[in-house]
Amino acid sequence: MAKQSTTSVMTRLLLVYLVMTVAYAFLRNPVGQAMNYVLGGLITTLHVPLFITILLLSVITGSYSSLLLNRFVDQDQVKQSQAKMREFQKVYREAQLAGDQGKLKKLEKERAEVMELSMDVQAQTMRPMPYILIISLPLFGWLSYTMANVGSWPTSVPTTMTFPHFGTLAYTQGVIWTFPVWLVWYLVCSLVFTQVIRKTLGM
Repeated sequence: MAKQSTTSVMTRLLLVYLVMTVAYAFLRNPVGQAMNYVLGGLITTLHVPLFITILLLSVITGSYSSLLLNRFVDQDQVKQSQAKMREFQKVYREAQLAGDQGKLKKLEKERAEVMELSMDVQAQTMRPMPYILIISLPLFGWLSYTMANVGSWPTSVPTTMTFPHFGTLAYTQGVIWTFPVWLVWYLVCSLVFTQVIRKTLGM
């Protein structure tokens, strides 16, 4: 019963995520234009370098998502699930290497319990996703719109960024797996600041 409930919750959440993602594909330009009235002044008026703007946005989205996850997800259950999974994998691996079929058979029941606990944690993690997307998608819409209109930037705002090992590249240039420079920089900043924030919150 619990397994069915967890699957049902995750299915609904994934459907919400899919709908919002599809909607974003159609609304990206209008949303980006609307957000430009709010954020465009950072570049056109204040002449803030884009790498700093992206860094600030990554801090905002990282903080927002971390606070929501901390609110919606039972951190004790997450730690319990991770500890059980590590211990189970260790014992299961030892049984596999030893060729102990009897022990492996007994571990199947425990495996189902561990997987159910993991699924519950994943369901909790997905719960705040719609709220995270509400703020993340408009910001990405604006960044996409801004990158498509680099030619309208003030001449005092640089359109390139220097990366170690890669040199000076345009923000729209593909750098890693064809990902553009601006997206790579956002992901790097988001990863670093999100980890710092989550460590601070004890997540």
